[in-house]
Amino acid sequence: MQIGSYLTEVSRVVAKFAVKTEKTEPEKEASGVSATDAFLKEARKSPAQRIRDQLLARMKLDEQSLAEMPPEKRAAIEKQIAEELKRQLTGEQDRRGAAVDLTA
Repeated sequence: MQIGSYLTEVSRVVAKFAVKTEKTEPEKEASGVSATDAFLKEARKSPAQRIRDQLLARMKLDEQSLAEMPPEKRAAIEKQIAEELKRQLTGEQDRRGAAVDLTA
């Protein structure tokens, strides 16, 4: 009988979740993107892509505006991004500026 009560509880939770999902549909229609879709889009990005997006946001740019820049300016920004990616992905930011005395 425990299995029966377990299945009943699971069905109740699923039904409760379905009702909550239905309530968020107008919100999805208003924004065009649900929170789940936005989360999944961000979660599927590689660490390098997340860092790149953060750097572009700090510079108040996006991929479209970067593509429209003159080649020289774009190359300079791409170089900055590449240096920052290398620094963050190799962990150099942890060592930079740290003085350690290893004598005992």
